Amino acid sequence: MDDKVIVETITPHQNTTLMAKAKFIDVFAFILWLIPFVTWFFLKDSLPEKLPIHWNLKGEVDGWATKEQLPIFLLLMTAIGIVTYLLLRFIKRIDPKRTAQLTEGVALKVGIGMVTFMTAVNLLILMPKGDTFKVTTIVLVMVSLLFTFLGNLMYNIKPNYFIGIRLPWTLENENNWKHTHRLAGIIWFIGGIICAILSLLITPKAMFPVFIGITLLLVLIPSIYSFMLFKRSNNQSQNS
Repeated sequence: MDDKVIVETITPHQNTTLMAKAKFIDVFAFILWLIPFVTWFFLKDSLPEKLPIHWNLKGEVDGWATKEQLPIFLLLMTAIGIVTYLLLRFIKRIDPKRTAQLTEGVALKVGIGMVTFMTAVNLLILMPKGDTFKVTTIVLVMVSLLFTFLGNLMYNIKPNYFIGIRLPWTLENENNWKHTHRLAGIIWFIGGIICAILSLLITPKAMFPVFIGITLLLVLIPSIYSFMLFKRSNNQSQNS
């Protein structure tokens, strides 16, 4: 059977709209990247000589940076967001699977979500903190909400090699990909909300293993479901 080739026609008006939207999002991403450095510039004279940049499972500080080292730390954190955004921004050009159907708008939303998350982490580092400031709890809530955000986009992610649940059978079968990501979207959205609520109710030390357990379930359940779809499809093919 010949492979089916689907050609998507984009009108000049649609192309212009996509380009304008992409440029706007690029500017928005650039502004997000700059926010932590602008904040640091205005706060640098009032910042203490050393600032906490890492916390253990108990929420205790176990890593510090001087005022002079802080911009380097901010730059490293920002670089993670920049690389992720650029990867998703040009994903259609670099995806080895040239027939990848990833919707550019969805990829940009994921990229902006990651940039926003890294910017929020940088701002959290710069915030003044008292003894009762629970940084670990806030980070867990932020990561949980990131899961919810990604879950909300899961169903709209088309087959590609970079984002989503990339398994051999999801990449080779669009129907498998679609059903797997429909389930994953629901689980990630609900799982993220549950994690966020629990993070506010449980101490960081007790929450960490719970968080790891829920994260594993978010990955394993859709993966096992996807494999079951693959096996059922194979059995149906053999019996037909």
